[in-house]
Amino acid sequence: MPLIDQLGAAWRFIRTSDTRTILDRLRERDTHPALQFIKYGFCGLGAFIAHQVVWITFATWVFPALSPDLPDETRAINSTISNAIAFLFSNAFAYMTNVLWVFTPGRHSRLWEFVYFTLISSISFAGGLAAGPALIALLGINSFIAQFTMAFTSALINFICRKFFVFKG
Repeated sequence: MPLIDQLGAAWRFIRTSDTRTILDRLRERDTHPALQFIKYGFCGLGAFIAHQVVWITFATWVFPALSPDLPDETRAINSTISNAIAFLFSNAFAYMTNVLWVFTPGRHSRLWEFVYFTLISSISFAGGLAAGPALIALLGINSFIAQFTMAFTSALINFICRKFFVFKG
């Protein structure tokens, strides 16, 4: 079914269903792809918040990266270190919530599932991580804007790879 038809079917379901029916379908793993993406978005938002809390904590007190008084190169390096640490937490959060709520595990053993999940996360994170500090160092943009750029870049890759390569669906 083409994407536009799937989106139309999801919109009709939401318009014609009561809140209880929608919530029941959101609790199921085997649901319409648009509803599955909404659930994935909530998990991603949770992982993003976890990432930002850890990043801000480290970028504030351990590896300063938020002060405009610091040289751009220092902010970029410290932001990268803080992001790498935050990735460990957000990846674990994302894996747990995706397994519990979004995707059906079982395509691979639990160990390989986590390894593939982390590998895909690492690749997309590395792309975003390269973009953020490059924007800080080369263009001198605000650290928070660079951070949102990293998150956006990572999210584009993760859903499709996880849905089709890591989990059953």
